[in-house]
Amino acid sequence: MSRERHEAQVEDTSTSEKVERADLGSCDAKFFDPNNAEAAALREKVAAMAMEDMLKWLDYEGPEEQENNNNGNSLKASFRRLSSSNSGSDWGVCRKYSRVAIYDATNSTKARRDWVLEECTCPVKRAGKRTGVIFVESLCDDQELLDQNFQFKIQNSPDFKGMSKEEAIADLRSRVEKYESQYETISDDSRSYIKIYNLSSKLMVNHIYGRMAKVIVPALMAWNIGTRPVFICRAGQTTDDGNTVVNANHRKASLRGDVLGHTGRRFTDALAEYILSEGIKFMENRENVVSLDTGTSVSGLRHSNSSCDFTDMPSLEMPFSAHIMTSTMPRAIETATWERLPFPVHQISNLNPLDKGDFTGMELEEIKEADPDWYGKLEQDPFRTRYVQALHIRVIIVSSH
Repeated sequence: MSRERHEAQVEDTSTSEKVERADLGSCDAKFFDPNNAEAAALREKVAAMAMEDMLKWLDYEGPEEQENNNNGNSLKASFRRLSSSNSGSDWGVCRKYSRVAIYDATNSTKARRDWVLEECTCPVKRAGKRTGVIFVESLCDDQELLDQNFQFKIQNSPDFKGMSKEEAIADLRSRVEKYESQYETISDDSRSYIKIYNLSSKLMVNHIYGRMAKVIVPALMAWNIGTRPVFICRAGQTTDDGNTVVNANHRKASLRGDVLGHTGRRFTDALAEYILSEGIKFMENRENVVSLDTGTSVSGLRHSNSSCDFTDMPSLEMPFSAHIMTSTMPRAIETATWERLPFPVHQISNLNPLDKGDFTGMELEEIKEADPDWYGKLEQDPFRTRYVQALHIRVIIVSSH
């Protein structure tokens, strides 16, 4: 996976592959008892496997990097990689884009964290392989949130297969108690760490600097155990279908993209019906999975905070909230403005179409006729094709980070 051009990978010590490699079966609460020496040794074995796999992935040089090194361009390649990595911390191996590995393990004791730091940063073991380490600690004292998290855990973890709901909850609570018996919070302020409270309702960061902080901290604030549908669509059609009589000013505005045509208005109505249907379906399904009123990020946008009035909507079985974002173009705003679903529309200039440079004011059909060679390049690679005397999408994305 990747986020904002930075490659990322999760190394989970509980994955089935590593469990099989360590000859482990299903793990109940007894397996996490600190007094169980045999289980402790197996846990350390699995942790070492995950660490080994993670460091191999961090150190891996892709074909492009290997080619640069083989061709004697390592200095140039290294400079390019360093220029895009975090200047304030030793992040990853020097590569074009930083790599971030998530070592998904409990690491709840100081001794385990010392081991992680040693494995990743030891100047002998990791000579010439600069790697920064940030510890992420999640703290939760919201009992309702914990209860719902437990429900989510027993529904999705293979450790609880074959157990009844009551047995699974009891086993999980016993497991948590065993963790708590040896738990040591992060208190060494000389290290880089982030503490997350109640699923990102509050964050505390320590020694987090540089460009990577702009990626990691917002990502942690956004991640949660809830789900929300996201829909992306283009604005409705602006050109008229020829069957509707319009005055000259309306036709001019339509051709310019300021207003929707007849087909565009039909699309707007259909889009409203679709969002209504999907919203109801989501809320119905959500009641069977995770539904909290704690105000934490897992709850998303609660209907109690909605500014919409659903009293005049008898066909709506249950209210839901939505965050609507459009460009500042009139056609986009009109597409997302629905009488039946009066959600506020947030206009964001970053969603506006690209400046077309020398082609400003021209539709794509006109550009195709005026410059067929350039239009062919646009069709082949719209992400990297630059408008004449303007920018392309890739440059805007890269420069924004």
